[in-house]
Amino acid sequence: MANDSLLAEKLTLSDDQSGMNEIQAPKRGLEKYSAMLREWRALRARVGTFPEQAELKLAELESNMTDYRLVISQLDYKAADTDRRVWDLFNHIFDEKNSLKDQTTRRPLFFRSIKDLQNLSDAWDKLNADQQALLDILGRAPAELRDYNQRQLQRDHERQHEARLADYQSRINAARRSLDLAMGYIDQLNREGRVTFGSQVLQLDNAQNIWRERLDQIMEEERRGNISPDEVVLNIYNLETLVREAPSLSMRIREVEERFTRLITKHDMLVSYGKTVISQKEIARMTIKLHEQIPELWITGQRQELEHAIDVIESFVSTYESTVETEVTYLERRRPGLTRALSTVAEREDGNLSMLSTMVRTLTAAIDSRDHFMRGHSDLVSKLAVAMAKNANWNSTDIEYLMIAALLHDVGKISIPEHILTKKDALTEDERQTIQMHPYYGAQIIKPVESLARVVPWIYHHQERWDGRGYPDHLTGRQIPIPASYIAVAEAYSVMTVDFANRPAMSKEDAIEELRKEAETQFSPEAVEVLADVIAKENQK
Repeated sequence: MANDSLLAEKLTLSDDQSGMNEIQAPKRGLEKYSAMLREWRALRARVGTFPEQAELKLAELESNMTDYRLVISQLDYKAADTDRRVWDLFNHIFDEKNSLKDQTTRRPLFFRSIKDLQNLSDAWDKLNADQQALLDILGRAPAELRDYNQRQLQRDHERQHEARLADYQSRINAARRSLDLAMGYIDQLNREGRVTFGSQVLQLDNAQNIWRERLDQIMEEERRGNISPDEVVLNIYNLETLVREAPSLSMRIREVEERFTRLITKHDMLVSYGKTVISQKEIARMTIKLHEQIPELWITGQRQELEHAIDVIESFVSTYESTVETEVTYLERRRPGLTRALSTVAEREDGNLSMLSTMVRTLTAAIDSRDHFMRGHSDLVSKLAVAMAKNANWNSTDIEYLMIAALLHDVGKISIPEHILTKKDALTEDERQTIQMHPYYGAQIIKPVESLARVVPWIYHHQERWDGRGYPDHLTGRQIPIPASYIAVAEAYSVMTVDFANRPAMSKEDAIEELRKEAETQFSPEAVEVLADVIAKENQK
C-alpha cells in the first residue's frame, strides 16, 4: 500500500495547472483512483515501447527507400510529385522520430502525468501512421513511377515521331517542288522550241502523263505505308533526274531517228528500182525498236537499256549508210507518183495528224472502190480499232496514229492487180502469194512519209498470226506490235460481219465467238477480249 500511495502522489504531479488541481482536490473514491492508476500504468508501458518500434519501422522504411532509389535510377523520367511526396514524408518521419525519442527519454516516464503520457502516445501513434503511410506509398511507387516513365517515353516518342513526320513531309515537299520545277522547265523548253520532243519517236505529252502517273504511284505507295518516307524522297528525286535528263537524251534520239529515216527513205528509193541492200525483216525490227522500245525506255528512265537500244540503231545505220549512199548516187531517179504525192501532202501538212487523216480517208476510199464487196471496209476497221484503243485507255496521240494505220492497212492492195482482188473463184497459189505481198507494198508506200513512219510496222505486220504462221515475217505472240494485233482483230471481225457473194454475214455474237476460238492461234487474246468488251458495251446501249 505504501508503494501505491507513492505512485498516487507521483501520478498527481504535473507541470500544468490541471495537475496541481488534482493534488488539491479531495479523493473521489477508490474506484476512480484505481482506474487512473491503471490508465497511467498502461500509458507508461505503451509509450515505453514506441522508440524501439519506431526504429524497427524506420529500418524497414530505409530498406524500402533503397529499393525506391534503385527503381528511380533505372527510369528516364521520375514523377516529380510522387518523388517529392516520398522524400518530404520520409524526412518528416526521420525528424519527428528523433524529436519524439528525445521528448520520451529526456524525462523518466515514471514522473509523467497521464495527460503528458497521452500526448506522447498520440504523437507516437501519428508517427506510426505516417510510417505506415510511407510504406504504403513505397509499395505503390514503383508501379506509379514506371507508369509515369512509360507515359513520358510515349509522349517523347510521339513528339519525335511528329518531328520526324514534319521533317519527312518537309523533305517530300521540297522534292516535289524540285520535280515540279524540272517538269516546268521541260515544258518551257518545249514551248520555246529549244528542245524538240515532238518527233515521230518521242511525244512529250505522253512522257508527262507517265511521269505524273509515276509520281501518283509513289505517293499512293507512301500513303499505304508500303514504302518509307526516305524511299519516297529518293524515288521522287530519281524521277526528277529522269525528267532533267530527258532533253539531252531526246536530242540524241532525234539525231538517231533522223539518220535512220534518211537511210530508210533512200533505201526505199533503191527498192522502188529493184535494188535491195537491207532485208525488210531487219528494217521492221529496227523500226519497232525505234518507235516502240526507245520511247518506252526514254519515258521510264531505263538509262542503260536506252543507251543500248540507241547504240544498236546507230550501229545498224552506220553499217548500211555508206552502201546505200553509194547505190543512190548511181540509181537515183524520180519517185513513183503515188509515193511522191503522199510525201508532198505530208510535208505540206507539217505533221498535223487530224489534217493528214483527211487525205488518208480520200486515199482509202479510192482503194475500197476497187472492190465493191470491201467498200467501207477500211473505215470500219479504223472505227473498230479506235474503239478498242479507247476502251484500253490509250492516249489520244496513239489513238490518232492507230486510226490512220487502220485506214491505211490495205493501202498496199493498190499494187495488186484488180482481177485478183475481185476474183470470186478460189485463188491460185501464185495469186495467193501476190495478195500476201500487200502488207509489204503498203509499208513501201508509207515509208517515205516521215510523219507516218511510226505506223509502218503496224501496217507491215497486220497479217501476222499469234502462232507464227502469218506473213510477211512469221512473227509470234508478243513479237507482233500491239497496234498491228488490234488491226488484225478489227479486220477479221469486220469481214465476218459483212455479206459476201459466197456467204452471209455472221451475227456479232457468232463473230466474237469465232475470234475467241482463234485466240492464241491466229489472234492476240488480249485484243480479242478488248473487242469483245467494246461490242458488249455497244449492245447494252
